[in-house]
Amino acid sequence: MLKLSKEVRGVKDRQKAVLKAVVESYIENGEPVASKAILEREGMNVSSATVRNDLAELERLGYLQQPHTSAGRVPTEEGYRFYVDHLLELPGIEMKQTEDIITAIGSINAGLDDFLQQAITLFSEITGYTSAVVVPQSRDDRIMKLEVIKTADDMINLLVVTRSGKVKNSFARLYFLATDDDIRELNETLGAYISDKNFAALDDGAFDELERLLSQKQKNWDFLVGIVKNVVTSMHQPKVLVSGQSRMLSYPEFYEIHKAQNILSFLGKKDALYNVLTSGEDTSGVDIRIGSEIGDETFRDMSLVIRKYGDDSGGFGAFSIFGPKRMDYGKSASQIDYFARCIEKFLKDNYL
Repeated sequence: MLKLSKEVRGVKDRQKAVLKAVVESYIENGEPVASKAILEREGMNVSSATVRNDLAELERLGYLQQPHTSAGRVPTEEGYRFYVDHLLELPGIEMKQTEDIITAIGSINAGLDDFLQQAITLFSEITGYTSAVVVPQSRDDRIMKLEVIKTADDMINLLVVTRSGKVKNSFARLYFLATDDDIRELNETLGAYISDKNFAALDDGAFDELERLLSQKQKNWDFLVGIVKNVVTSMHQPKVLVSGQSRMLSYPEFYEIHKAQNILSFLGKKDALYNVLTSGEDTSGVDIRIGSEIGDETFRDMSLVIRKYGDDSGGFGAFSIFGPKRMDYGKSASQIDYFARCIEKFLKDNYL
């Protein structure tokens, strides 16, 4: 987060009201805000000249800027930060919207990844912003089923299912004849060694031991260890799902081609997204980051609202929305907090 100026304490109550009016008017309209509009919005019993003096002082303090000499003012990044930290009011969620969210979430019947993908698609539609989620990695997640299925004389499918609902298939070609009894004995060995094991217990040593067991009992199948290891490892890798990427392009801030390209490029890089969404404190509160607080120049005109959530095992995930710097912070913070709490409860009851 940005460090606030020491002069924050010197901001008068009226100047706070002026700053609040500028930020909220600019969020609504995207146009520079003049003194007349502030007086009409706030109903202040002062002159236009007084408001202009307040605007000039707020500009001197670094909270506002004037894009053109004859234009009104717009918030700076530090102005948005002051607004979020000191002036933001969180509205309640409308009853109908809460009911719609609960109904929609409850109607999703899918594995964990598909459930979360559908959930963030719903949330992107509700907010009008790009939504992303870090899929929670529960430390207690276990492999409930690991089975080799013969799909043809020379082809097998390795099926892995976890307690949290994750499902993974991996196909491999056989270069030897495998009977049904061979497959059955192989699955007995795999099931006895891996099924119901915690991911944390499946380290390199565990796979070395599995390879030793297979080389003793089913010598032709020791090649399968590498496939099993790759599948199991990939299932426990951090994962980020995104929805509504094109919504960013509907805001004037990203009309320029190079800005649009930079944003879409970032949203397509899952490792970079994961690093952004998991940085900061591991807290279940709402975290609002503005412009450079997110990262480099790519994020200059963006804001990010994150709501992390955890499970009883110490694993965690994160819901987020990306939007323009002039997003409706109060509404967005209330929506993501409520939505994340609904999802968190549903995940704990059904997946984690």
